[in-house]
Amino acid sequence: MGHQALSPRITARAGRGAAPSPRAAWSLLLLLIAVPQLALAQVLKIEEAIVVDYRPVIARIEAGDTATARSRLQGVVTRLNVVEGQIVKSGDVVAVVTDDTITPQLSSLSSRIEGLKSQVTQMEGDIARNEGLLAQGFYPRVRLDEEKTNFEVLKRSLASTEAERRALSARESEGRILAPADAHVTDVKVVRGSVVSPGDVLATFATVNGVVRLALPERHAPNIVEGEQITLRLPARSDDVRTATIIKIYPELKQGSVIADAKVDGGLTALFGERVDVLAPVGERRAIRIPKEYVSTRFGVDFVRVKVGERFIDAPVALAAPLVDATGQFEILSGLKPGDQIEKPEPRL
Repeated sequence: MGHQALSPRITARAGRGAAPSPRAAWSLLLLLIAVPQLALAQVLKIEEAIVVDYRPVIARIEAGDTATARSRLQGVVTRLNVVEGQIVKSGDVVAVVTDDTITPQLSSLSSRIEGLKSQVTQMEGDIARNEGLLAQGFYPRVRLDEEKTNFEVLKRSLASTEAERRALSARESEGRILAPADAHVTDVKVVRGSVVSPGDVLATFATVNGVVRLALPERHAPNIVEGEQITLRLPARSDDVRTATIIKIYPELKQGSVIADAKVDGGLTALFGERVDVLAPVGERRAIRIPKEYVSTRFGVDFVRVKVGERFIDAPVALAAPLVDATGQFEILSGLKPGDQIEKPEPRL
């Protein structure tokens, strides 16, 4: 009796479980359709591509532009605001050169100007008074005209003295040596208290504009073209690899080298004179390259899942060195041929 009472409930539940809802049926159908498409999307057909081979060429990094800070006065360096390696902005005060003879001359001119201004003020009053006397017939016209002439001469003398003081002040301001551009300070030639003459170099600069000047061997001149992208490798900086664009090639050889300016992506903080390897193209060839996700390594052997017949098998392959390039692809030396189909390796549990 107990089993007979439970059997209708069990039968009813089994019946409800055997008939899935329409929503579940649609989900199952979409899943069955998506699985083959996902598997198909992971299958890659092997094709050959053109590969450019590069060879490192030793070059030197030079400053794109250089400048100097020179003294324009005969005097003493009273302030020095820069040291080697410092980065300065355009217009920053690099140093101050003081000429001790300028200050006394300015003081003398200032005193002279004050005296001339007093004379001009007094003469203006005298002329105004004498014009009134002339109107009343108590002052000769010839003398008044002479006073007016002397007054004009005095005003011109005052203007000349003021101009002389302005010129001397401008000369004094030439003692402030300014940075010509945003640049690195590469060398400081003087110390505080040094006596300098007009034209003496106080400091040298190398501009900070992301442009480096490369000196390449003459034999590589045909391979350098303006607008071409090149790859720089810095051996002194853990073989850091940077991309640069040739923006200018100079028509004159210097010490057997071609000089070219290159704009480095993201700038470059290398030392001037530092050695750099320029990866120069030496030829083209056909090669097979695949994404690194399609290669698995077991026990030191590299495998790729290749389609043979209706199924995929793990086939050993030989990879070129260096293993992965900048795009994350392997070059296959042997084990694959054009037309082969490969898939990503099965994930390990």
